Amino acid sequence: MKKYKNLPNHKGIRKHLVSGKYEASKRIKGKLFTKTFNKVSDAIHWRNTFNPFEAESESASKDKLTFQELWARYEDMYFAAVERSTQGMKKQKVEVFMRHLHDVSVYDITPTYLDLILKKCKKDALSDPTSKRYNFNKALDELKAVFNWYRENFDYKFHNPILKRHYTLGIIRKTRKKEKVLNQEKLIYFIKAIDHPVFQDFAIVQFFCASRFGEVAGIQLKNIDLRNLALLIKEVVVEDQSKKFLELKPYPKNGHSRTVSISSDIFRLAIERRLNNIKDGCSYLFHIDGSPLRYRHVQYRYNKALKRIGLFPEYSSTHFMRYTMASESRRIMGSLDAAQAITGHHSVKMAEHYAKIPSKLQSDTISEVGNSLASSWESLSKLKLI
Repeated sequence: MKKYKNLPNHKGIRKHLVSGKYEASKRIKGKLFTKTFNKVSDAIHWRNTFNPFEAESESASKDKLTFQELWARYEDMYFAAVERSTQGMKKQKVEVFMRHLHDVSVYDITPTYLDLILKKCKKDALSDPTSKRYNFNKALDELKAVFNWYRENFDYKFHNPILKRHYTLGIIRKTRKKEKVLNQEKLIYFIKAIDHPVFQDFAIVQFFCASRFGEVAGIQLKNIDLRNLALLIKEVVVEDQSKKFLELKPYPKNGHSRTVSISSDIFRLAIERRLNNIKDGCSYLFHIDGSPLRYRHVQYRYNKALKRIGLFPEYSSTHFMRYTMASESRRIMGSLDAAQAITGHHSVKMAEHYAKIPSKLQSDTISEVGNSLASSWESLSKLKLI
């Protein structure tokens, strides 16, 4: 009776028909080596990597690999495919652990060792009156990603030392829940409470575009077509971790530009008002002395307005405007598709479609949301501008 079955797509590997295990064979320098595995993936990996003549030197090299050296590899190989702003974010996340792991061998970073590091970091955070940290979740997530990357690319037997208990151990204080969606009444109060016309118009455009800060800050005169009532979301203002201007990226987060219909009177008037205040030589719709708005400038005005109407700190930052437009679109149009058409959260095929011309659904959605706001707002011209 036949005991083994060869796997047609995997040379040198056969399956035991009784036990279900996989036997891998490999001939090196005239000598045949075999090993049995429970999983075919382990057998394949062994066939691809096994070399007894190099095992000893590889093992010694692995044992001496420090976290600093691992991070250097990660930067050199992985960062090439990552945006500059994302690179800075990743570095910032692991900084809190870096001084504790710097010269430690990767294979000495055990779950127990991480327990000790978390306790030290937590103690430091609690003793710092200026610390706003709630936990170490993001730092742990990034560290986990680095270790998984190492396992996938260099040593499949390496065990990631980060466990669920570390997330619990790293809790400093209860996280304050942030609200993400303003109802229509709060939205109108918020926009009216912004005490500067540039930032008020910025908020209106951000809302109707359902865009991120950088997408609105990157709008240039060449992106605006008032004759055909269309606005191209393409270039994006990118800042570093200290919120200083880094670059004007030529495409949004998902890699695809999109065209937004300027089908609401409120939306159009906000753009026209900014165009009437553009000075010669300035290419940005929203600017200060010709330079694009900084995130901190917008965040300060938004938070100041939220405080004036009693919605801070439940709401903060700027991203709630994107959530709010998506929510209003779905509520008014009664369709999730309407929200997706507004935010750009769809397949690459659909993204390419919307990048060419605004869809009728998107245009109708912006128009209906604008009409709904105008009915309770009366008109944009009656807004008090300071």
